[in-house]
Formats: sequence, C-alpha cells, structure tokens
Amino acid sequence: MIMGLIQLVVVVLAALARWTSAGWYLLIGVLGSLGLAPLILFGPLVFAGFSAPHAAWPLLIFADVLLLITALTLADGGDNGMLIPILDERKANSPVGVRVHRVGTLTGMAYLLALVVLVVWILAT
Repeated sequence: MIMGLIQLVVVVLAALARWTSAGWYLLIGVLGSLGLAPLILFGPLVFAGFSAPHAAWPLLIFADVLLLITALTLADGGDNGMLIPILDERKANSPVGVRVHRVGTLTGMAYLLALVVLVVWILAT
C-alpha cells in the first residue's frame, strides 16, 4: 500500500515537472490521445506500486528515479525552440540543451524498459 502511494507522488511530481515547460509535443500527446498517453506511461507504474511484491521494490525505485530524470531533462518543442524543465530557454537551445535532451531520451527509454520488466514480473507472480 505504501509503495503505491509513493508511486502516485512520483507520478504527480513527474507531471508537474513536465507542465513547467509544456510545449507542443506534450499538448499534442495529451490532447491528441484524449489522455490515453499519460495513462499508458504512468498507469503501469502506479499499478505496480500497489501490487508488486517486496522483492520488486528496488526495481520500482529505479523506475521512479528514471521517470523523474526523464521528466526533468526531456526536451519539448516550443514556438521558439526546445523547452527543458531544468534549463532556461537560452540554455535549452544551446549544445548543453542537446546533451541534456540526450540524457532525457536515454533515461526515458530505460524507464520504458524498466516498466516492461515490472509488468512482466508482476504478471508472472
């Protein structure tokens, strides 16, 4: 039960981080999918938090860290260039922004992989 509540807090923090630099990709992803995209990205994590055995908790915490890093470093497209929550607009559109976005992309892929492993682990037990 406690891990499920922690997952809800992590999802809210990640969503708030993304909304600090909301760009066109985020708006299209949320509105274009009628909210299905965030449900697919965050729902399994919350489900795993409530139903995962204690042995899966380290993987849950790892997925949480990956999600938060991704939410803070993944770039979104704005009218004047990239928007990254941890950088201002000037730095986001520099080589530093490109490197930070690359970190966000890699951690995002790792988060999705961890999510698949979590779901398979939970369904197998």
